[in-house]
Amino acid sequence: MYHHVKKLMYTVNIGEPDPKFGKMLLEQFGGANGELAAAMQYSIQGFNCEDPARKDLLMDIGTEELSHLEVVGALIRMHLKPLKSEREAAEADPLVAVAGGGGVALFDSMGNAWTANYLKVTGDLAVDLHSNIAAEARAKIVYERLISFTTDEGSKQALQFLMSREITHMRAFTAALESMHKPQFSIGIIQPTPVLVDQFFNASTGESQYGDTDHVGPWNSANGLQLVQSEIKGGEGLDTQPYTPQPGTETTSPVDSTPVGEYTNGVGTNKAKSHDKHAAKLHKEAKVAV
Repeated sequence: MYHHVKKLMYTVNIGEPDPKFGKMLLEQFGGANGELAAAMQYSIQGFNCEDPARKDLLMDIGTEELSHLEVVGALIRMHLKPLKSEREAAEADPLVAVAGGGGVALFDSMGNAWTANYLKVTGDLAVDLHSNIAAEARAKIVYERLISFTTDEGSKQALQFLMSREITHMRAFTAALESMHKPQFSIGIIQPTPVLVDQFFNASTGESQYGDTDHVGPWNSANGLQLVQSEIKGGEGLDTQPYTPQPGTETTSPVDSTPVGEYTNGVGTNKAKSHDKHAAKLHKEAKVAV
């Protein structure tokens, strides 16, 4: 159940309206990294989540993102106010002024309509948490850049509040992922091909006219990785020996999502039973508590 409270999570005040800056702010209202996208992504992930604890996390943050959307919307409306009455201001964005009446709409700063294609929802809890951590990082950077394009103190303070919450959420999602107690690179139920998974392929070789050349660093030598040269450079190339996928070999967590597919060597069925048993236990405990 959603319940709207007539109070902004953060009180917004601005000095002089700036319609052009208001148009920039639309990026965080109806853009790919905006608050609506975040609210929908986390909430839908929450609807699908089979683990009650992490579902609660997703719904908490998804709902807070709707509150952030309200804050951004209030900030935008204040900056766009001149579009309602001033021709010169309206010319800065006819779409907002004429089609939208000078208010907010689900468009980004370039007038592109919001789309559910922005959402990253896989139905796998670990994968979705990884996506959410990246989403919060992208949103933080957008807010930081918006702060750098205004001198209005009230706007900067509101954006600072919103930017700070992105890091809070990133920390929460990271903690939720770590609490699943899975190896760092364990995804799904099928273990990757041995040897091949450890090979970093040097596919960009030589030296350019700008001085770009090959480099060795932790990205091609750490976490068990080994640098492999291409055959055209005299190397052995990648190990492409055929390897049959083996469901059930990857390390999983008790709270992992139920695997999808008919041929999972029983892993999917067992995981579904485990979730059903856990849900029944929680339901029983809830009835006793009442």
